[in-house]
Amino acid sequence: MYWSLLVSYSRVPLFFSIAFIACSQLTNGLLAPALPEMATHFAVEEHLVQRLIVVFILGLGISQLFYGPLADSYGRRRVFWMGQAVFLVGNLLTFLGFNHLDLLLAGVLIQGLGAGSNQILARCLISDSYRGKELKHGFAWLGMAASVIPVLGPVIGGIVTAYWGWHYLFVIIGIAGASLLIIAAKLLPETQTEVGPPLNLNRVANDYLSLAFDRHFIHYSSFAWIASIGLMYMISSAPFVLQHGFGLSADDFGLVMIIPAAGLALGSAFTRRFNGRWPEQHILLLASLLPFIAAFILLTHSSTLIWVIVAMSLISISVGAIYPISQSGLFGHFSGQAGTVSALSGTTQMTLTALAVGGLTTAFMPSPSAMAIIFSVMALALILNMVIQIVKVKAPTMQ
Repeated sequence: MYWSLLVSYSRVPLFFSIAFIACSQLTNGLLAPALPEMATHFAVEEHLVQRLIVVFILGLGISQLFYGPLADSYGRRRVFWMGQAVFLVGNLLTFLGFNHLDLLLAGVLIQGLGAGSNQILARCLISDSYRGKELKHGFAWLGMAASVIPVLGPVIGGIVTAYWGWHYLFVIIGIAGASLLIIAAKLLPETQTEVGPPLNLNRVANDYLSLAFDRHFIHYSSFAWIASIGLMYMISSAPFVLQHGFGLSADDFGLVMIIPAAGLALGSAFTRRFNGRWPEQHILLLASLLPFIAAFILLTHSSTLIWVIVAMSLISISVGAIYPISQSGLFGHFSGQAGTVSALSGTTQMTLTALAVGGLTTAFMPSPSAMAIIFSVMALALILNMVIQIVKVKAPTMQ
């Protein structure tokens, strides 16, 4: 009786959505402060260990193309079991890679392939369970979790790395994944109220093609793409900038990153409070200008730790504000295609992020000036996306 009442409570889908996002992004968050120590351990250049973040994001992105249609055809719970099993297999493989970087990369890639199911289901549970204002609030909370976990994770990762070593990070990841599996076995509801159509690959391909050229899909997804690239570049570069450039230890780095984490939460809370009171274009414009300010600070105060942290926090606020608008815009418009929309938006976001961050970390040594360049491009891309949408909306009216 107790369990059935708890499962029927309206906030249970939101709880699992946040838990899924947290678990799927835990790997990157925990590993970030350990990257310099891992580069020393494997005796390789910095960008080679940064690939751990890149391959995880790549696996996270590609796998969503498959999990989305499966979630629509076979239900949310079955896809969760499948993905979580793959995630835990990847975690076991990482234990064999403690002295072999290639094996470690393979294990992290498989973790990403499994975690893709959680990315899909986090959005599907909210889209299935809420409508109207509750839908926007749900995605705002999810946006806060999605933004905070990748930066709050280094707090734990830094402490563990400093006192026990980076190897134990993978133990924590495994415990978190197994714990989620056990809790979900008892409490995870099946939120898909109608049985989806049988899986048809031709139909899935046509749905993806239709969405890929849909103006509404491109507009809202592209904000998430740009924000994700900026955030993940910051996360992958910050350990080297702060630990090598300012001499912070791994645990000090983790504690310092609490400030950008608070910025992410602040941005998401701002959108949750003002979306509906202000036009979303005004919120997006404000969020788009913050990376310009961050770039200016990095160019003029690159040798001062507190100003570098302020600049990173502005990026966090920007991303935190953008994400819930992007997600609610997508799922509010395509509510009947939650799995497919979640799959394509997640795949494009993570794949583009992996490719962009992989290229940027190879081309630029981690430094405040490199961050300033990337953040300036981020701001320009966000503003250009807004301008293109305004022009497209006004063009039919003028005709």
